[in-house]
Amino acid sequence: MKKIFCLLLIAFFPLCVFAQYNNFGVKDSSEIRKEIAAQWFFADLDSIRQNNNQIRKNTVGESFYISLEEYENVFMVYVVPQVKSRVDVYDATGMHTSEEGVYPVEGQGAWLLCRDKKSGDPLYVRYYFTNTPQVYLEFHPYKNSCTVDLMIFGCFASKGVPLGIPFERVLTLSFSELQQMTNRKLPWKYTNPDLSRYDGSKVMMQTIRQNLKKIAFEEGAMYNEYGKSVSVFTGNPHICDKANSEKLVLSSCGFVKWVVDGLVYPVAGSYLKREPLLTETVHYKENGLQGTLQEKRRTSFSLDFTRNLAAADLSVRMGKTYLYKDSAVDVNFSPFSAVKTKNGIVNLAGYFKDSGYKPEVLKALFYVLAVSDPQYCYLGAFRQTDRNAFDRKKAGEGNAEIKVFNEACVFFPYFDTNGQFKIAVFYDGQEVGFDEIIGNLVKTGDSFVHLTRVKTNTVYYPQEKLYE
Repeated sequence: MKKIFCLLLIAFFPLCVFAQYNNFGVKDSSEIRKEIAAQWFFADLDSIRQNNNQIRKNTVGESFYISLEEYENVFMVYVVPQVKSRVDVYDATGMHTSEEGVYPVEGQGAWLLCRDKKSGDPLYVRYYFTNTPQVYLEFHPYKNSCTVDLMIFGCFASKGVPLGIPFERVLTLSFSELQQMTNRKLPWKYTNPDLSRYDGSKVMMQTIRQNLKKIAFEEGAMYNEYGKSVSVFTGNPHICDKANSEKLVLSSCGFVKWVVDGLVYPVAGSYLKREPLLTETVHYKENGLQGTLQEKRRTSFSLDFTRNLAAADLSVRMGKTYLYKDSAVDVNFSPFSAVKTKNGIVNLAGYFKDSGYKPEVLKALFYVLAVSDPQYCYLGAFRQTDRNAFDRKKAGEGNAEIKVFNEACVFFPYFDTNGQFKIAVFYDGQEVGFDEIIGNLVKTGDSFVHLTRVKTNTVYYPQEKLYE
């Protein structure tokens, strides 16, 4: 082990007489880490193996579990706070519920030191400070100092930020001290949600779920401003399948309009018109492949549709007409610098104009959006390669790949009352799992998701019946 790491710098830091407060509610293990540093952090692996796992309490009575975990090339020392978990107990008297203390190694307040097994050198300290295990701080030794990363679902919100203190100090600092030290260096605004600001999303999600059984998917179907079933493309009456005669029939984009119409109707007394939603919002080079295709078929269809929907909703809400180009409804900021992949760390380009985001970064992006813009949901337009859309030989396209926006969905990123981060996705008249739909897009390797924002509301009345 490096000589500098052997120095027991903890002697310079007196024990705290009380657990330090922080606005995240992280239980303070700093005093305990100072007590155990020599035996658990600075000792060699053979000596640490001789330590029994321990439970210690801080000055306010909070319990922490100290343990060693070994892997092929590294070993880790954990300092993990206790949390209460409700458990159903079945015995001779029947079933009763009790609370038991558990120590989740990725729970809020969990702390770990990772060291190289061969050399003993420290590799990093990781600090979980939220209820979301994929959000944490990671500190790395760098020369005679250290750096910190802020990780959100595998993406770097900050990477390699210098702290100007020896790495050994990180081993005993409280979360409150670390937060104060990095207050102007890390984007903390991305990580601390206000749990009282998701009522609009929750009302909308509940209402949509209650109506899903009334909805059937049919290609090209939507409801116009009068609540009558028409073709998305022509405006002519849509004739539904007999099996769906008692249901609301909706296409992919028709369903997204149905969701937004529930916000518009209480204000305007009617639903949105079809024609303005088809207005083109992107113009490709006329002599380019995408420009040629745009003339033959609407390759930007769901992109145009969702952009115009969001602009129309904004117009109704503000009582002023906003065309898409003046509405600022696109989500186009890039809060991350890089992403961890199986092939290592890759720099991120973020938002691509008129294409959107790579699906791999969406969960991290939605986490930031849920914290920073809690009163919004998002219309997603999927850009995918359509290799078999129509006869390319007749179209003179050869084997060129066609990039098309055909489908759309609605995303609701939010935090529940326990501070757990969640994303609800409504797509083609159904609720689907976020990981499932994004996983399918990732598999293609060349997909994008474009997002536009729509403000949620507790006053929400989507169409629930058919109009003749």
